[in-house]
Amino acid sequence: IISSSRPTTEVLAVLSDALFRRKRVSFEYHGMGAENGAERTAEPYGLFFQSGHWYLAARDVAKNALRNFRVSRMAGAAVNKQVPGTPDFAIPAQFSLREHARSRHAWEIGDGDSYEATVELTGETGAAIAAAALGQPDPESPTRRRFHVRRTDSFARWLLTFAGEARPVSPE
Repeated sequence: IISSSRPTTEVLAVLSDALFRRKRVSFEYHGMGAENGAERTAEPYGLFFQSGHWYLAARDVAKNALRNFRVSRMAGAAVNKQVPGTPDFAIPAQFSLREHARSRHAWEIGDGDSYEATVELTGETGAAIAAAALGQPDPESPTRRRFHVRRTDSFARWLLTFAGEARPVSPE
């Protein structure tokens, strides 16, 4: 298991090279809570620094989905050497690293699958009113908001700060 919270210069150099040349990169990735790493192949769209960590925004080839990979959880990064001098992919024209890397809530960060959670906001405190502006509106109720959650632990901790003014509706 990778224990350092800082990425190695070697991994950052490989990712920078792959990004510059638009080459696929393979690496062993240790996700949050995973005991063993998994081999990943990704098409790098950009590197960004957020909340004290470097992240690679990339299309996960196996999942065919855009993911953020924390660079400090990578090992053995290698650039695809097939067809040198030729890009392996093109970054979609609509992709904006600035927009993608915008500050996210702790429960949204991660590379795992997300689920939708619905929360009933009943409080009238400033915090509850601010929370009512987050997530997406629920068409069934004006006091409910929907959130895309990847980290249940972070989401639950956030909900607990409302002391009952924010109640999860679904999933149970």
